[in-house]
Amino acid sequence: MSDEQIRIHRNRRSNRFTRWLLIIIPIAMGLLFFVPTSYYVTRPGSAMKLAPIIHVEGGVKDETGSFMLTTVRMGEANLAWYLYSLFSPDAELMDKRLVVSEGESNEDFTKRELAVMDNSQKVAEAVAFRIAGYDVKVENQGVWVMGIVAGMPAKNVLQIGDVIVSVDGKPTPKKEDLLSYLSGKKAGDQVSLSFIRDGKKEERTLQLMQLPNSQTAGIGIRPDDKQEITIPKKVTISSEGIGGPSAGLMMTLEMYDQLNAEQDLTRGYQIAGTGTISLDGSVGRIGGINHKIVAADNAGAEIFFAPDDESGTITNYQEAVATAKRIGTSMKIVPVKTVEDALDYLRSQPQKQS
Repeated sequence: MSDEQIRIHRNRRSNRFTRWLLIIIPIAMGLLFFVPTSYYVTRPGSAMKLAPIIHVEGGVKDETGSFMLTTVRMGEANLAWYLYSLFSPDAELMDKRLVVSEGESNEDFTKRELAVMDNSQKVAEAVAFRIAGYDVKVENQGVWVMGIVAGMPAKNVLQIGDVIVSVDGKPTPKKEDLLSYLSGKKAGDQVSLSFIRDGKKEERTLQLMQLPNSQTAGIGIRPDDKQEITIPKKVTISSEGIGGPSAGLMMTLEMYDQLNAEQDLTRGYQIAGTGTISLDGSVGRIGGINHKIVAADNAGAEIFFAPDDESGTITNYQEAVATAKRIGTSMKIVPVKTVEDALDYLRSQPQKQS
């Protein structure tokens, strides 16, 4: 075979290889980015200063430092994100069933998360104003439908955001009232529910079924208390797109600081944190605290409040300390069980020297 023939043969082989690559690469990319998995991927989000987001009527914004809420980025994991999460310490896979209930759409999930955030804001307002010495009125309005179980009676009848106000004519101002009444029923019994949807009262009859993984009968909802909270000043919170209850503690601190004109609670520090807030001021456990530690460190936070919860084998605080050690941050991790724990810590800090 002559040199020219060898060259032509090599060129043909090279061209065939190139054509195969042009076919295989788009297919591989399609598999990586468009093939779904049964997981969600979570990773560090952002740390957002609360002073520009929250405005309390008549409140003072003379902080020398900042309070920050922290977020977690979450999305459905395609094959590419699945593979990335196997090797990255800052990405975590979660079974989709732990995030979105069976039969729940992404729209329902988003709607639920925003509703929970709205409720968290209201509770934070109540706690902040009470600590500041204002009268706060809390009225239980009914049972908030925050999730619906697939295959159960409530599916295709109730919607996320509905508020159940009575069952068989008996008022249900709190979720315990509904659950207590249903506990005396059995599968096959019928109940008449009255609920509020978009400001209008509706009524439906449902036949109870045995709840999944339970010996009791029910309608198949994830209930919460819907409360009307009345405070003496207007509070505006611009938190569009942020869902979930985990910003409760930090929103409470920001609102209280604006109401408390006598001292700057931040003392000049950049303060991040997380935790749900209850009407009694207790701080509750949240998910993804490892990602929030990373987000806070990236934003230059110097102090981080972590729930010192007693649920589970490891507390949020312990998780936070472990992550802080892993990433080598100098950020101070502070355990809190109540909002008063956070306030006591801040009041004990010296003013930061600029």
